[in-house]
Amino acid sequence: MSAGTGALRERLRSAWVEMRENPGRSSLQALGVMLGVASVLGGFSIADSQRRQADKLFVRIGGLDKLNVQPAAAVRDGTTPSAMETANLGLRGADAESGQSLDRPGIDGVSQQKTARVRVRSPYADQERQITGIAGDYLAINGYSVEEGRIFSAHDLDVAAPVAVLGKEAASVFFPTGEAVGRTMRVADTPVTVIGVLQEKVFRFREGQGNQFAWRNRVIALPASLVSRRMQGDSYQRLDRVTFRLPEVNALAGFAKQLDVLLTANHRLQRDFRLDDVAARMKKMRSQGDIYNMIFMLSGVLALLGGGMVNVNIQMATLKERVREVGVKMAIGAGGREIFKEFMTEALLLTAAGGGVGLAIGIGFSKIITASIGIPLHMEATSFAWAYALAAVFGFFFALYPAIKASRLSPMEALRYE
Repeated sequence: MSAGTGALRERLRSAWVEMRENPGRSSLQALGVMLGVASVLGGFSIADSQRRQADKLFVRIGGLDKLNVQPAAAVRDGTTPSAMETANLGLRGADAESGQSLDRPGIDGVSQQKTARVRVRSPYADQERQITGIAGDYLAINGYSVEEGRIFSAHDLDVAAPVAVLGKEAASVFFPTGEAVGRTMRVADTPVTVIGVLQEKVFRFREGQGNQFAWRNRVIALPASLVSRRMQGDSYQRLDRVTFRLPEVNALAGFAKQLDVLLTANHRLQRDFRLDDVAARMKKMRSQGDIYNMIFMLSGVLALLGGGMVNVNIQMATLKERVREVGVKMAIGAGGREIFKEFMTEALLLTAAGGGVGLAIGIGFSKIITASIGIPLHMEATSFAWAYALAAVFGFFFALYPAIKASRLSPMEALRYE
């Protein structure tokens, strides 16, 4: 064993003895560290848990790797369009095909969507409902899977076949006997055959909260060509949304720029469309969450700052009680550097112990808060690292002044101190 290791072990033993013999004073010194660490860890963990649930939500609706193209609000919301916009045909299936040809190897899927509100009838129910005309990879991109039957074939989409796929809620309403596949229902004035039923989609952001995806189980999906051509008489097959999914989220920004240029050219230089990058929107939400992280960190820093100032006062008061002890150690050969190391070791050991207890308090605090708001607790390793690192930094700097003060005592004056 080296002399350095032996000296460190001796300093740690001496610091532990001092802490054990003065539990009240040691507890007060560690209290500020405990509160600061608990505050930082608790705040970060609550934010981490909220972000984890938000990520789960986005993944369940089909992922973050999507770029949506929709008609511009100015045209869609009924305001008066310009002459050039009037001449344009709007968002169409051709736009989806053009976008897909931009970077075919980099595109994981393309979906098309056309919605309408019509009367839907079956032998068991008669309701006005929103129907969704779909094409391409709509079901996969939006996280749907089939429970019974099948999905649309390429032939169904090409010939505008009168077929439908129902969400779980829609199937239970229009065919409560449970035998929806193969049955006929009327959508507007068109008889359609149900060929599939989708699995129920369930997601609760908080325990006890209603299903966030209840509206998705109401879907009544038909071929987009059927809705556009046969129900609305739109030979141009205009769409309400085109969605591109890319396997690499980082590639979305570059693809969006290329797509914007292409669609602007296709639409006679009129921006009668808008792009919505889901990943960019999620990134914005996370950046807003970072603000809360800064607030939580600031509250922890303030607690550590207050605790550090208390620690300095306690250590200075302790030094007065230990002046003769320091004088004796110096008289038998301990140098100022060794005295400095001894006081720093004791302060850092207190910080380490207080930090450990603070982490435990922070975990308990986080569990209580997340349980009260009904979300699962999720804790990142970085949250523990930040909390403990802040405690170590503050513990070190606030221990410097008392340790330096002790190391500069005169041995003769210290021995005469009463």
